[in-house]
Amino acid sequence: MVSRPFPTRLPAARPERDDDVRLADLSTELLAVLDADGRLRRGNRAWSSVLPWSATAAGVADVRAHVHPDDHATFDQALHTLLGGGVVDDVVVHLDDGTGGYRRITWTGRPDPEAGVVAIRGRDVTDQHRDACEHERRAARLQRTNDDLQEFAYVASHDLSEPLRMVTSYLDLIRRRYDDQLDEAGREFIHYAVDGAHRMRALIDDLLVYSRVGAADVRRDLVDLDAVMADVRHDLAAAIDEAGAHVRWSDLGTVRGDATQFGQLLQNLVANAVKFRGEEAPVVEITRETTDDHVVLRVRDNGIGIDPRYVERIFQVFARLHPRAEYAGTGIGLSICRRIVERHGGTISVVSAQGEGTTFVITLPIEHPGEPLP
Repeated sequence: MVSRPFPTRLPAARPERDDDVRLADLSTELLAVLDADGRLRRGNRAWSSVLPWSATAAGVADVRAHVHPDDHATFDQALHTLLGGGVVDDVVVHLDDGTGGYRRITWTGRPDPEAGVVAIRGRDVTDQHRDACEHERRAARLQRTNDDLQEFAYVASHDLSEPLRMVTSYLDLIRRRYDDQLDEAGREFIHYAVDGAHRMRALIDDLLVYSRVGAADVRRDLVDLDAVMADVRHDLAAAIDEAGAHVRWSDLGTVRGDATQFGQLLQNLVANAVKFRGEEAPVVEITRETTDDHVVLRVRDNGIGIDPRYVERIFQVFARLHPRAEYAGTGIGLSICRRIVERHGGTISVVSAQGEGTTFVITLPIEHPGEPLP
């Protein structure tokens, strides 16, 4: 078959049928036909409702005259392509809306040599584009605010550490040197002061860890999770042995990421499982499932469980569900866990009920060759 070249000048247009016009007017898309000079032959109702000048000047309107000056080159190139027999897709131009403003129109064009016209199908994406730009601006402001808060948390925690260390040291010194000279009330006061200072120290240390997790770039090393768990078991040996706990795992395989952060993640979860134990000896099991796109780790325990009403609260910074006298801790460990998982592009959730143990579910994306971490 020999292809017939598209004419440089379009032939005289054939008359439009009434049913063609009615069909075009039923469409919610912006439909129009242009002649070879880029003049509007006709726009449907949707086109005229968005671009009022086309309704009052149908048949004589020079579309280019209503294109924003910055988009003239884009419009000219698209029209040249159409007149040469080509097609254009997703071209964006801003057209006069008749009120002194411009609407952002993304359009597709096809030549119709037999009809002697160029057919245009467009969509008004002004509102979507404005919303997207506003979303980007808000996201940028939020990121700047988050960076500022993160920097503040790090600096404040770092600067507080030294004076607090001095307070703690001198309180301990007073207790040791003058304990026999204090009455019962004085010793009690010193005890409360030392305990408060130590708890503040723990809070500052955890806040530093939290801020560092957010500040550090995520490494993309190949992490052996079985080796990580072996280190976790070693580091928690005293607490595990004291509780008579059983920590089990096997064939956890490898993931891409930061080995140190994965160690923090699993250590916090195992430590919580041992701490929040029931009457039976703690049993903690870590398992892995793999799909085409994700690695799913589950950390199960047989502990006291969590009321489902509070499963989201436990991930908040400094959130506590139990009195400090009952269970020690700063309440920031699970916040660190969530931050680590999210920094690796994953999610962490919890399935639990009071008295029925807890399962933390960690879902991590699998990094395919040539694909960066989210």
